[in-house]
Amino acid sequence: MDTVTIGLATEFRPILLRLDLLVRRQNTQYALSRAQTSILYTLACHGRLRMSDLARLENVRVPTTSNSVTVVESMGYVERVRDHSDGRGVCVELTDLGRARIDQVLEARDQDFADHLSRLSPEHRETLSAAVPALNALLDAFDGTATAR
Repeated sequence: MDTVTIGLATEFRPILLRLDLLVRRQNTQYALSRAQTSILYTLACHGRLRMSDLARLENVRVPTTSNSVTVVESMGYVERVRDHSDGRGVCVELTDLGRARIDQVLEARDQDFADHLSRLSPEHRETLSAAVPALNALLDAFDGTATAR
């Protein structure tokens, strides 16, 4: 590994950790936890999923996912349905209420984040905007789905 890459990692790590901590603290003002929001968002992006696939995408174990799904199911945001390809399997999908709720939560969180971004200079906002493709590629690298870009 070259020293430039190590240096970049050393610079980014504390920034990302601090940013994550601040966002976590701020997100306590919302009725849905981060885990619940993540499940609803994943289902909104991917549609109906088997519990094992949802757990893989959430990077948690199936029992953890099942417990979280039970909570959002009791809220009326998801429902368990039979897997069409395997009658013994169970899938999870968003309800109309769940889709409306995740849209509402994401809109509120986007607005909150935009309020913070608006405090930056136009130059800093432009720099962050230009970094979005690289940050998405970094996420892909963590997910193991990185492709040559």
